Amino acid sequence: MSTSIYSLSDSGACARYQQLWERAGGIFASLAYAKAAGSVFGLRPRICLHENAALLVHTKGAGIFRRIVVPACTQYSALLLPGPVPAHLIHRQMSPLDLLLQDTEQISHRADLLVPLLDPRTAQWRGWEVRPLFTYLIPLPARTENWSGGARRMWKSKVSEYEIREDAGGARQVIELCAKSYRRHGRTLPARPAALEALAGAMGEWARIFIAVRDRTPEAGFILLHDGQTAHYWIAGSLPGPAMTVLIGEVLPILSQSGITQFDFVGANTPSIAEFKRSFNPVLTPYYHLRRRPRIHPGH
Repeated sequence: MSTSIYSLSDSGACARYQQLWERAGGIFASLAYAKAAGSVFGLRPRICLHENAALLVHTKGAGIFRRIVVPACTQYSALLLPGPVPAHLIHRQMSPLDLLLQDTEQISHRADLLVPLLDPRTAQWRGWEVRPLFTYLIPLPARTENWSGGARRMWKSKVSEYEIREDAGGARQVIELCAKSYRRHGRTLPARPAALEALAGAMGEWARIFIAVRDRTPEAGFILLHDGQTAHYWIAGSLPGPAMTVLIGEVLPILSQSGITQFDFVGANTPSIAEFKRSFNPVLTPYYHLRRRPRIHPGH
């Protein structure tokens, strides 16, 4: 069996990919996100298809300089796999993931992917670097009784001071808060604010924006990306203080009531940030950075 590589201009490939996505889900794997991210960041998406599995990647550069990249602020690469694969196919290196990675190796010798996998050995055996990363997940509906004592007390004592708004036009305010949070940690946003605002706007109904306002001042906000089932804490920022704790506590029930069954905190890989997220009693969950670089052979 062979895999094939297509551009997004191939309507047949897009239709097959869409069918697989409707079964597997994941907002970062959607064609809508792939098209928007490709346009905003100047990348070229390619679809790798193999029967009931697919991988959509973004490429940058051309010729020998072409590489597969993860677009800025993208939590997961667009990997769609079937259910559990028989172990003998994994051990024989004939699994769907093997075939998809083989496709990426044909596209470029340089590649980065971020993927939620139960078993990353397939990539290791193909010579890819595999680095574990972690995120925190909250099954919804959530129970505030299970939060840490400090977070629960802060939410209860401060919630009456804030107005919680869902504001479809609030992306710029949230991005500004996010940029301020990055600066406090001595970092810069991974993308230009205008690009992030354009990407949020392109996602339409799949983006939800919430802001916590006190004394007419936005103190915390986040843009969530969702696929109807999982909401991702995509772009978020706040002023120092209780605002973000209050905002999360008020928004989780709203999400649950609208049919969202899981909240993904989008990373638990920085100690201070991970500790803040831990206070909401989430479940620590791994995913993996798969990286491929050209092998350098010694001269003869």
